[in-house]
Amino acid sequence: MNLNPLLLPVPLALAAGSAMGADLPEFHADTIVVTAVRTEQPLRVETDPRAPRQPVPAGDGADLLKTIPGFDVVRKGGSSGDPLLRGLGGSRLNILANGGFVYGGCPGRMDPPTAYLFPDAYDKLVVIKGPQSVKYGGALIAGAVSFERRTRPFDAAGLRFDGSVLAGSAERYDGYADLTLGGPLGYLRLIDSHNQAGDYRDGDGRKVHSAYRRDSQSVVAGFTPGRDTTLELSGDFGRGRAAYADRMMDGSQFDRSAWGIKAEQRNLAPWLDAVRLAANHSYADHVMDNYSLRPLAPGRPPRASNPDRNTDAAKLEADLAFSDIDLTVGVDWQNDRHTSRAGGLDYAAQPRVADQHLQRAGLYAEGSAPLYGGKLVAGWRHDRVRAYYDAAVGRGEQLQDYRLYSGFARYEYKLGDWTPYAGVGVAERAPDYWERSYVAAGRPVLRPERNTQLDFGALYHGDKVSGSLSAYLGRIDDFLLVDRTATQATRNVQAVRYGLEADASWQFAPEWRLAGSAAYSWGANTTDDRPLAQTPPLSATLSLAWDNQTWAAAAVWRVAAGQDRYAVGQGNIASQDLGPTPGFAVLSLNGGWRVSKALKLTAGIDNLLNRGYAEHVSSGGADVAGYQRALRVNEPGRTLWMKLQAHW
Repeated sequence: MNLNPLLLPVPLALAAGSAMGADLPEFHADTIVVTAVRTEQPLRVETDPRAPRQPVPAGDGADLLKTIPGFDVVRKGGSSGDPLLRGLGGSRLNILANGGFVYGGCPGRMDPPTAYLFPDAYDKLVVIKGPQSVKYGGALIAGAVSFERRTRPFDAAGLRFDGSVLAGSAERYDGYADLTLGGPLGYLRLIDSHNQAGDYRDGDGRKVHSAYRRDSQSVVAGFTPGRDTTLELSGDFGRGRAAYADRMMDGSQFDRSAWGIKAEQRNLAPWLDAVRLAANHSYADHVMDNYSLRPLAPGRPPRASNPDRNTDAAKLEADLAFSDIDLTVGVDWQNDRHTSRAGGLDYAAQPRVADQHLQRAGLYAEGSAPLYGGKLVAGWRHDRVRAYYDAAVGRGEQLQDYRLYSGFARYEYKLGDWTPYAGVGVAERAPDYWERSYVAAGRPVLRPERNTQLDFGALYHGDKVSGSLSAYLGRIDDFLLVDRTATQATRNVQAVRYGLEADASWQFAPEWRLAGSAAYSWGANTTDDRPLAQTPPLSATLSLAWDNQTWAAAAVWRVAAGQDRYAVGQGNIASQDLGPTPGFAVLSLNGGWRVSKALKLTAGIDNLLNRGYAEHVSSGGADVAGYQRALRVNEPGRTLWMKLQAHW
């Protein structure tokens, strides 16, 4: 196992943490290893992205999301998978990091937004399911994912530290360190992360072209002149590369630079709780080629492409309070520009060509109020999107102008240990960069899609048993289908969808817990009278855990049904259906030791029985010299890992 020598001081720092004082804070997670994520609020999930999990995430945001019921990931290699929520991904699922939107540059989705996000660099992950909020940007067709940093202010001078190292199969190595120094007037936070792995082997013993490496650094400086005032500046810098088993090129460069500024003033008046202003910029510079991370195939010339994307955004938001009514109002703006250049070994000498840019401006209001013994939560949003094909692309149409509306209303009622709820939401979304790229010049202009969805369910919180059940029924008018069997690859169709998610936990003895979750989605393309492509099958996870607050152990069993509803050649901007998929079952084991309040050691074996399988939503395998081609990109076989965490 090859470890990065530059990061060897990190474990020494972790060990030193146990000597930083007798009264050290404990870890935030309530279990040593997270095997299931519980829903604590209707259609909203919050979790600690740093908690050890099984199966162990692959070092980016997508595989962390896969541990939450309702999420699936389109696997392309060892990392950089594309997340789907309830079978919908891409621009239907808004991805935010520290309040700013994240986009990739690759026209073929080599670099989805989550490819640039290392989960340990964030304090909290928030997931909104369905069109049940308007505060996370427009177009919540599937929902929203927000990776958030929340730096606690200092009452006195001091420092805080979080860090971990992880080692595992396939030469896997992760390390991160998060150091915050501060006092009553402000703080300085420094975050460094590194993760790498070689090619993994699937359950059939076949090596998969999947190696990757990423490094990222973040700097956060906060100024707190008073208890109610915060000014924060931040910068994020990432560099990486990744090999892919599903295509003829690899991602030899994933570079991202971003900065942000936030200002917040709280407790301004009895009716004005807070005012927030934020602005951010993100630049993604991506290179793909067929020679850096794989042997150049005989007879093939070297080829490279270098797309990039500049994204600027700003938001002004205020929290208002009128008697029992809480209300948030805001305006936001975004400008997104994409260029590319191509060539061989000399690609960097070629001029950049602008191909598309999109502008969006929106205003929104979201609030809650007591109603008939329960609570009404509602929101409304209007966006104007202007989408341009740049003149260099040579298209007849230059501009499409979309005026979009979104809104929702949800009623929640507290009935003893139960919280039943029901809501309806509408979200409209304009065609994105990728969908517009798959339309030939002169073809009909794409229409925006509109999701009208009913969400209902219930939460239960008892002394020993807790759980949730949520179901949805939706119709998407003018659904933007990517159809590789059609001359116009992206076209509008009508779609209907329904499904459910459930999770439950039972503390049947003081040290024993039984937990499980399940998710099911069904979709139909009613225009073509075919199943809606890339819809995942029924899947479920069951875990049995023992934890005496010092030692812990657990077994995790995940099963997925076969999927015989498919539409070959149809799908989304990341993947298309390949045919039927058989079901599978995977058993994993983990254990842990709370060494002290500040140290935690965990370990696990994923896919204990070395099962060979692929997810239904996986990409198709490609011919890579020295590797055996498969119909789909198979999941990793038996994987061993160990993680040491420190927190003070």
